[in-house]
Amino acid sequence: MEQYLVTIDSCRPPSSDSRPPYMWPPSADSIWWTWPKRFTFPSSGSLDFEFLKISDCTMNSIIAGCPVLECLLINACTGFSPIRINSPSPRSIAMSCMELIIEDAPSLQRLVHLKPCSALRVSVISAPKLETLGCLCDHGFESNLVFGTTVIQNLHSDCFTTVASSVKILAICIFNLSLDMVIDLMRCFPCLEKLYIQSCLAKDKNLWRGKHRNLRRCLDIRLKTIVLKNYQGMMSQVNFATFFVLNAKMLEFMRFEVGADNDNEVFIAEQHRKLQLEKKASRYAQFYFTNSGGCHGLGLSHVKPVTDLSITDPFECRC
Repeated sequence: MEQYLVTIDSCRPPSSDSRPPYMWPPSADSIWWTWPKRFTFPSSGSLDFEFLKISDCTMNSIIAGCPVLECLLINACTGFSPIRINSPSPRSIAMSCMELIIEDAPSLQRLVHLKPCSALRVSVISAPKLETLGCLCDHGFESNLVFGTTVIQNLHSDCFTTVASSVKILAICIFNLSLDMVIDLMRCFPCLEKLYIQSCLAKDKNLWRGKHRNLRRCLDIRLKTIVLKNYQGMMSQVNFATFFVLNAKMLEFMRFEVGADNDNEVFIAEQHRKLQLEKKASRYAQFYFTNSGGCHGLGLSHVKPVTDLSITDPFECRC
C-alpha cells in the first residue's frame, strides 16, 4: 500500500466501511490516501493528479479502476514511466512532464501538454478520434511524438510515413518562427483546421515565393483559423503570415496577438498593407489584431481545473 497526495474531481471515497485511512477530513479536495493494491471509482468521470510521487503500477491500476473515466489530468507527478492508456472511455488527457503510450483509446479526442518546455514522450498506437493536440515545443527539454511509424522529435521529422488525418486542432511553441517547419507539420496533419503558434524569435527570412511556388499544387491547406502570438510585425513574421493570407483558400479567421506597444491604429494599418490583406485567397477571411496582455504566455492551453478538459478547443482564448 502506498501514500500520496491526490486531487480527485467528480468522485467520492467508498463507503465508511471500506474507506482507506486518510489524514485530512473527507470534505477536503486534496487528501493523503493509503491506496490498496486494487481500487475502483466506478462512477468517476474525471481524475486530477498533481504533485505526486506514485509508481507506474499504481497509477495504471487507478486509471484501470475508472471504467467511465473521460478526463484525466496529470501534472508535476513523478515515480512512474510510462503510463499506458488502454481504455475505451477517456476523451481528454492533459499532462506535463511524462512518458505516455496510447495503446488503444478509441474515444480520445484531446491530448494536451501543459508545460511545453518540459520533456515529453508520447507514442500513439491507436487513437482514431484524436482531434486536438498541443502544445508541442521544439526547445527546452527533448520532446518525442510518435504516430505509427512517423517520429516527430522537437517538431522535426525526416519522413512522414504515417499521417494523423484525425487531428484538426494543433498548438505549437517554436523558438524560431519557421515556415518550413510548419509546412512539414501540415503534411503530417493534413486535415488541420485550427493552428496556434507561439514563437520566441523570427530569425528565418521565411521567403516562400520562389522556394514554395509549386507548393499550392501538392499541399491542400485546409486551415480555417490561425492564431499568431507574439506578433511584432518583423519581416520574417510578415512573410510567414503572408503565405497563408495568399494561399489558404479556406481561411476564415486569423488573429495577430500583439504587445501593448503595437496595439495602435498606425501599426495595424501598416500591417494591413504589408500583409496584402486585400489580396487574400479566401473571400471570407477576417483578420484581427488584439492585445495579448490578457492571455498567459508560454503554454497556449487554457486548462486549469480538470473540468476544462471537456472544452473542445482548450487553446482558444476565453479571457
